Amino acid sequence: MADLRTQVHDAYRAWSPESAHLIEAARDVFPGGDTRMSAHFGPYPLFIERAEGCHLYDADGHEIRDFMNNFTSLIHGHANPDVVEAVCDQMRQGSAYAAPTRSQVALGSLLQERIPSIEQLRFTSSGSEATLMTLRCARAVTGKHRIMKMEGGYHGSYELAEVSLVPLPGLSGLPDAPTPVPIDASIPPSILGDVVPCPFNDPETAQALIARHSHELAAVIVEPVLGSMGMIPATREFLQALRDATSAHGVLLVFDEVITLRIALGGAQQHHGVVPDLTALGKIIGGGLPIGAFGGSEELMRVFHPDEPNPVMHASTFSGNPLSMAAGAAAMGQWNTATIERTNDLGDRLRSGFNDAFARHGIRGQAIGLGSLVNLHLTDAPLTDARGTLDGFIRSGPINSLLHLAMLQRGVASASRLMYCTSTAMTDGDVDFAIDALDDALATLRPGIEAEYPALIG
Repeated sequence: MADLRTQVHDAYRAWSPESAHLIEAARDVFPGGDTRMSAHFGPYPLFIERAEGCHLYDADGHEIRDFMNNFTSLIHGHANPDVVEAVCDQMRQGSAYAAPTRSQVALGSLLQERIPSIEQLRFTSSGSEATLMTLRCARAVTGKHRIMKMEGGYHGSYELAEVSLVPLPGLSGLPDAPTPVPIDASIPPSILGDVVPCPFNDPETAQALIARHSHELAAVIVEPVLGSMGMIPATREFLQALRDATSAHGVLLVFDEVITLRIALGGAQQHHGVVPDLTALGKIIGGGLPIGAFGGSEELMRVFHPDEPNPVMHASTFSGNPLSMAAGAAAMGQWNTATIERTNDLGDRLRSGFNDAFARHGIRGQAIGLGSLVNLHLTDAPLTDARGTLDGFIRSGPINSLLHLAMLQRGVASASRLMYCTSTAMTDGDVDFAIDALDDALATLRPGIEAEYPALIG
């Protein structure tokens, strides 16, 4: 009898033959057949033909509920009518000019009004660029060069951001004195020396590390929800400890709210009542188009003023482009306290239903997150940091990826790391559909889990 992995992969291939055919042609063009590492999964990703609302339609004709929403960026789902109309109207007037526009001011003013810590801001072309520019701002303002980031924290695709992204066992040092770990062979030793890793949700260690390195630390950057490591919420105590220590030692505090702006009108900083010096934004503020933004006090942002003697250089061909501005304004115009409350309620419903399914089938698993952000984990151990997530992932073997494929075949899309999020395009019925799909997937996988990974049964 075939093992569980073979059974699931064979069923997936039989279910998606056209995607299997298309990936072969794609592999002649792209290494591995894809241009985006985070969206790739084995044995091959689905090819999507179109999308509307919370539904995806793949190359084999399947209709799939989208609980990934392009990694949380589509707060209103796909092809939102107001966003489509705004983008079409703008496209007829041109897609990009090397000049300021009224639309930049309009969207910037909206964000400025909603996030009091942002007195001034600049647009970027991505969240990666936004976080990068907050760190450059901090270095210019403080005259110091090292950056503290959390183990498991993802802040984009550049060297500083990817140090200790995966704090691998045996390489990461002791929890109270972490060692910087490169994500791959492209990270030079000189970059490792610029980063002070810090365990997530450990206030005492964070304060000690900030005090120890304060003479060389320009900034501490943190996600209020640790996204790529499984949507682990920061505690208010932890964020406040970072705020207190950075203020005491002349270090700037940066909140990466690229994902967490969706938690409240003013983001996680409003939710927790902890105010950073600089904030990076992205994803939902672009209405589905590429975008990022960063901002803080007028005094800090002054380093980008072109009239300064030596301003921090920030040139980006598509930053503030009219299409992203139009889409962003249309999306954020529909994003208000009522819609936030509804998407967060849907997230609560999804977590509760998923947890009930794990309990019903006697499988050690849990759904965690905050508001509309949800992640499944194949462990029942408390999860507060990246090391705990990695330990659970290692213990569960391939079950995470097999559960992802099983859910796809039941019409539910998530990130392959089992990240889910809700959108305004969803209803209670869509959430219940996903809960039923997990229930059925666990029932199907349980005999194989029991036979091959009995430690997950409990």
